Amino acid sequence: MSFANNHQNLINAKERFENDLHVRKNLSTTMNYLESETFFSSPIITIDQAAIVFDLGKGANINGISINDLTVDEFTALVESAMFSANTKYGFGKWGEIREIYINELFDSIAEDSNEKRNIHMGVDVFCQSGEDIFTPLDARIHIKSNNKNELDYGPMLILQHKNHEGGLFYTLYGHLSLQSIANIEEGQIVKAGQKIAKVGAPPENGNWPPHLHFQLILDLFDLGADFPGVALSSEKEMWLTLSPCPTMFFSSANPSINCG
Repeated sequence: MSFANNHQNLINAKERFENDLHVRKNLSTTMNYLESETFFSSPIITIDQAAIVFDLGKGANINGISINDLTVDEFTALVESAMFSANTKYGFGKWGEIREIYINELFDSIAEDSNEKRNIHMGVDVFCQSGEDIFTPLDARIHIKSNNKNELDYGPMLILQHKNHEGGLFYTLYGHLSLQSIANIEEGQIVKAGQKIAKVGAPPENGNWPPHLHFQLILDLFDLGADFPGVALSSEKEMWLTLSPCPTMFFSSANPSINCG
């Protein structure tokens, strides 16, 4: 989630996004595939129909309590209380939402003399209990297995590689996992749609967040690997949300409000 040691790769990514026609063609081809009537995704987490959608944007509160400046235990208790009140074990965090909770240096812009922080959420969160099983929605190859240990980072995470109908590559990212649950996963391993790949992690191991899965669709990794961001700068919104569009096609039963774009 941090580019601090990946500045040149970030510059290269911006240049390719703006100028490489092959990249643009593959993005379009993949989106056509994902939005087609023939696309089918197996469930990533078995979510009940009562799942709620959280507002975690600017000025947000849960049960009248601001979500800013909370400890992870306080944040977790608020999330669990809201889900319990709605008689569900699940809650969604929105894609494209502008948030104030990304407060540490991990989210600072690397641009010289810039005070901007990354604040636009590029995935969909699924809040649940730690230990919840996670399944691959599509046939895939394990592309990256990592443990991003910085505070508020992904923690243990996986990136899976998939193919569109023309053989072009795209990816799905799974953040805030249980480290033990991916101990036997190997990069290069082939997994089939519906196969269990991980479990939801708990704080502090999961980046020190309330237990949830951060799921993100990535149309082109641009060699950023495990540092591909989950949160974008507002000034670069068009690029990053094009590369990581709202993955509603993977959550067909979710409330449409999970899309904040």
